[in-house]
Amino acid sequence: MKNKEIKTILENQEVKFNIEGQREYSKREDGSYGWIPKLFKTNKYDDKQVGSICGKYGISGMNIDKFGPSSFTVYTFDLMGKKTRARIKYQDVTLIL
Repeated sequence: MKNKEIKTILENQEVKFNIEGQREYSKREDGSYGWIPKLFKTNKYDDKQVGSICGKYGISGMNIDKFGPSSFTVYTFDLMGKKTRARIKYQDVTLIL
């Protein structure tokens, strides 16, 4: 899938996806435990463009600052008000449709 297609889907739909290199220790499909790709999902508010991403349980998340041509930027604030930012390349995203 091309960057432009991934960008369009992430901007406009609630979708689940993985980011290359992001893993978590969890239960596998066969019932055993081990390291698996971390699952993220986008959140859309009031039929507007997607505004945030979160983990599979919805507890931790980050706001989306902007969608660029090759990546999107996310941010969050910690308890002391310090802003943390990250840029995620579309080529590192695997959509789960």
